[in-house]
Amino acid sequence: MVTKDAVKCFVVGLNHRSIDPALESQGVANGIMTFSIPEFGIIFRCRAAGQPVDLEFGALFALLRFVQSKLAKQKIKKLHIFSSNPEFVFSFAGNSRHLKADTERMRLLTEFNHEYQMAVSFIDAIKNQALVSPADYPSMPAGSTVDLKQAGDRSKPSFRPVQKGIKL
Repeated sequence: MVTKDAVKCFVVGLNHRSIDPALESQGVANGIMTFSIPEFGIIFRCRAAGQPVDLEFGALFALLRFVQSKLAKQKIKKLHIFSSNPEFVFSFAGNSRHLKADTERMRLLTEFNHEYQMAVSFIDAIKNQALVSPADYPSMPAGSTVDLKQAGDRSKPSFRPVQKGIKL
């Protein structure tokens, strides 16, 4: 099992029972696939149609493509992926209908297995960081700082009188 020095990632695929009627009339899907990488302050969500386990696989492959393309400079080699869907987690145990040989999912998984060491584990939904509100998510990676420097000379305050607006 890959846990030491592995980047923790979270995936979720779910269907909402109800959706705004205006969105539904426009054909917007009621499913959501989401992944998060808390170490980097990343959360991704998008709408899609499908069963929760299919959406979860979609979130997994979106996560892996994101790590491959956008986080390439981080040189990530180990991923520990957490899910709250037991059906998704147990599909990696072998003899699963979700990961049959000669399927697109298995091909993609094999491709990514050559690049990353991966472990998939179950986590309670309450602890699944992909379900956290974006407002509760840090906007910067943990431990990073921002150097705030004073711009220009602030010793003399400048005052500009209020200017009249445009007359219509």
